[in-house]
Amino acid sequence: MSDTLPGYDEIPYDSVPITETHPDRLAVIGRLFGLAAPDPARARILELGCAAGGNLLPIAFHLPGTRCTGVELSRAQAFAGAEACRALDLDNAEIRHQDILQVPLEGEPFDYIVAHGVFSWVPTAVQEHVLALCGARLAPGGVAYVSYNTLPGGRQRSMLRDMLLHHVREIASPQERLAGAREMLAFLATPLVETPPGHDWLRKELERLRSARDSYLYHEYLAETNEPVLFREFVDRAAAHGLQYLADTRLHTMFPSTLGADAAASLARFDELTVAEQYSDFLTLRPFRRSLLCRSSESLTREIDLDPLFALPLYTDLAPDPEGVFRNAAGQAFQVETPLLRAVVESLSAAFPRARLLEEIMPEASERAARSGHAPTSGDIRSLPEELFSLFASAGLQVTLCAPDPVSGAMSTGSGPRATDLARTLVQRGEHLIPTVRHQSLRLDPVSVRILPLLDGSRAPAVLVEDMIAAAARDPALARELPADSADHQREHLQKSVSGLLAQLERHGLLVALR
Repeated sequence: MSDTLPGYDEIPYDSVPITETHPDRLAVIGRLFGLAAPDPARARILELGCAAGGNLLPIAFHLPGTRCTGVELSRAQAFAGAEACRALDLDNAEIRHQDILQVPLEGEPFDYIVAHGVFSWVPTAVQEHVLALCGARLAPGGVAYVSYNTLPGGRQRSMLRDMLLHHVREIASPQERLAGAREMLAFLATPLVETPPGHDWLRKELERLRSARDSYLYHEYLAETNEPVLFREFVDRAAAHGLQYLADTRLHTMFPSTLGADAAASLARFDELTVAEQYSDFLTLRPFRRSLLCRSSESLTREIDLDPLFALPLYTDLAPDPEGVFRNAAGQAFQVETPLLRAVVESLSAAFPRARLLEEIMPEASERAARSGHAPTSGDIRSLPEELFSLFASAGLQVTLCAPDPVSGAMSTGSGPRATDLARTLVQRGEHLIPTVRHQSLRLDPVSVRILPLLDGSRAPAVLVEDMIAAAARDPALARELPADSADHQREHLQKSVSGLLAQLERHGLLVALR
């Protein structure tokens, strides 16, 4: 392969936190199935295809006991990630400009290996080397994460990909190919008198792609290689390298009951887990998987014991909306129905991003439920673990092994608010998505992007507002983001922006207590 990837320097792949790849998440799932997963707070982590380090660097920053290595073939992104390492003074992280094929099979073991957005988008030789690396360099108890497009659902995307590639077949420039793809998407949205078979999916995908990031459209639909595989084929290929299937990061997909009683009954005929999951893919036309692998020599259990799981600290960002539906920060709704479960979630959410033990919050949760007129019964308490597990499996609730305390806290008297070095550095480098303590992405509006670099501890909120007003007088682009009718309205708008940003940063553990 060349020393860079076609189009990746011109249209860089988004470099952001991928929540489910965090070593804490991987370790918890491993231990759920009996794997002695290494301590995520002191883990050795390898990320293949790490882009500019948007996923790896926040792990290194928030878990300083880890050792993080990233490999990236795009020269521009690898160099940007290495520069970010230097700017943040991260001596526990390294990003290399390197071809995956050149990563040796011999060398130090890694506790966690991550390959997100790589496997389906590279030639077969590179795919095999990814699996060989996992088989050769995964430490005992280690977990490898590999995402890939799957059959049969991937055929639908392949259909649209074929049309887009045909339309841009004579265009060489990545930016012009992207513009051509957008042009073709508009053509495909042309209304028809009658909707032909298959157009229901196509119209939904066209609507989704209308607001999709350029990097996603380009690298998913215009990449040189994008080959979906059957889940069973992936598992068999992994087995040839001494690996076995551990789980999917979307745990709920492993339980046929989530598809309904009829589907669960139909899938019950398959005794082997991987066979059942393959036929589940057939039923759901699943297009994408995030598979976890471990060494074939590891002994796993599929009988889940909830007691040790919920003896660990828990956290959640779920909160009820005005209609009482519990949603996460991204707006996704979750089933939180029984009074005791709602009370537990409310108690955990009030502490977010910190984690708390279930036994510690049960008294206050019981009191919350009682105040709502539903004093918990013994039956409510007995059913709580299964309700919590359902929420955990659907990613509405998280269990943690390392539970690092967020860096936020009460500020010293007379000091101004200070954001973390990571947040301020990334914003200064042009990022609008900021990684949180819990490895989520916090999207900033244009005004907040201008405010955050000023949060260095030297300015009180009132001073921040005045500094922003002065900046708007010099910068027409910033002025366009503010009310144009009067200085008073500008000031009021900025006061709300500053207070709103500080609340967001505090909620997500991104404010530092000055000492």
